Amino acid sequence: MVTSSRLEDGFLRRTHISVDGRNYVLCVIRRVAQSASAPRLIIVAYQPSDQARNILRVCIQTLKRYTPEPHELWVVDNNSPRENINWLLEDQEINVVLNHTEPLPPEGRGVWGRLVRRQKHWASYANAVALELAVRLIDPHTQYLMTLHMDILPCRADWLSFLQSKLGNGVGATGVRMDRARTPEGVLHVLGYMVDFQLFRRLNLDFFPRLPHYDVGDRVTTELRSAGYNIFACRNTLWEPQLVEMIPVSSPLRHLNVDRAFDDEGNVIFLHLGRGVRKSFGDYVSGTTSEDWIRFAEEHLLA
Repeated sequence: MVTSSRLEDGFLRRTHISVDGRNYVLCVIRRVAQSASAPRLIIVAYQPSDQARNILRVCIQTLKRYTPEPHELWVVDNNSPRENINWLLEDQEINVVLNHTEPLPPEGRGVWGRLVRRQKHWASYANAVALELAVRLIDPHTQYLMTLHMDILPCRADWLSFLQSKLGNGVGATGVRMDRARTPEGVLHVLGYMVDFQLFRRLNLDFFPRLPHYDVGDRVTTELRSAGYNIFACRNTLWEPQLVEMIPVSSPLRHLNVDRAFDDEGNVIFLHLGRGVRKSFGDYVSGTTSEDWIRFAEEHLLA
């Protein structure tokens, strides 16, 4: 169920949406409206610190720079501290959803949920809630929906067109990384995949995890396959580390210790830091740091 009120300027501001038996109080500011054929890019965000805010900032800036195709960029912020979200309201080129309700799974609600928040095993559920909120807010006639984590950086101007070109002709979803840790055939990682949204709606799909077997967004891949659709994934250095040898020695992309996704011509088109929010607190130290990630974006992608 969706209930809302509108300001005179036409922007949807105060909204209540019910997801999985919980009422979510939202502030929605829509400044960008494209035709239904333009992909909707959905960033799920959580900004508990200044460093996390900067990770999201460079994500949005690189998406703007390297995505010339018509699209709608949506940022769904999952109940970040109020002082860390105001900057999003100043950006005239994005649609913003501020979720002011803690995204707790059924087992985390009530007194216990209020006392013990942000459990690590609840993160997947919170991610799914943000995507489910977006599903209810975008134009229902939208053709393509793309899920994005906030610790990603597109790095080539045709990245979106490349992924979109793989859809159709029996392909129901396409993404930057196929993970094979949970299922032998693999699932697209929700950090960056595009799905035919009309097919998503027709098959009554959702993004909720079914742990321990399926993480957030995994079942979109498995259910599309069950319905007879194929899945496309870019080659990625996480699963094929030898792909680094394809990157010129002189390129700064070669020495960045993150996931790198390639197009069919061997160009790196998309980067993923991994554990971005945890790295912003300094409690996850493997691979590239959040400081180096932000510095790389500013010096090599945004300069």
